[in-house]
Amino acid sequence: MANPLLRVSDLNVFYGDAQALWDIGFYVDEGAVYSIIGSNGAGKSTVLRALSGLVRPASGRVEFLGSRVEGKGADVMVDLGISLVPEGRGLFTSLTVLENLELGAFTKRARPKRAKTLEWVNELFPIIEARKDQQAGKMSGGEQQMVAIGRALMSRPKLLMLDEPSLGLAPLIVKTVFEIIRTLNEQKVTILLVEQNIHQALKIADRALVLKTGRTTMTGKGDELLADPEIQKAYMGTLRKGT
Repeated sequence: MANPLLRVSDLNVFYGDAQALWDIGFYVDEGAVYSIIGSNGAGKSTVLRALSGLVRPASGRVEFLGSRVEGKGADVMVDLGISLVPEGRGLFTSLTVLENLELGAFTKRARPKRAKTLEWVNELFPIIEARKDQQAGKMSGGEQQMVAIGRALMSRPKLLMLDEPSLGLAPLIVKTVFEIIRTLNEQKVTILLVEQNIHQALKIADRALVLKTGRTTMTGKGDELLADPEIQKAYMGTLRKGT
């Protein structure tokens, strides 16, 4: 595709004197699912933090909808249409489910559509509507993950970024989370997914990137990487658990 929704080139990120990412580059087509996989500490979450404005890249180029956006703040990124569901969900646990969702629709672009978007989120997650007056912190981990995804959707993102959505969840709930991701993609939501569950992440991905200690080791179509002997050897335990 000549003009992808997101294009990342030569991205370098430091935490103090320690370099976390080396010359990362990839592109995400509109309507696609793109997965970034790798072991713990590979730099996957740092990519999302840099793209969401939480970390400022040292160098590199990030283009979203054809415009350069690297170095812009998190509030600007959300307003442009990039929304992140962080690892650990980041909910306001003392607020109700509905209050958490409403906080997701704070941008000028999202506010006028808040009621309609809430209807859509409730259709996706019936449990959310049923528990709208419950404190978010009193929900199960899987339910909290659904609220976190729902809150991100309230901003009407053009690109939804998910950081380890299956982390710490029971296998049955993990399956539900990936079914939700597939449903969102069927509804034309473009998704950038960071995930340690290699099997599920590659199975759902149109394309994927493999990170190791902050460097790209492989890129390709999700199904091709899933069948690659090197991937199977490196992540055999994860792949077996994910089946």
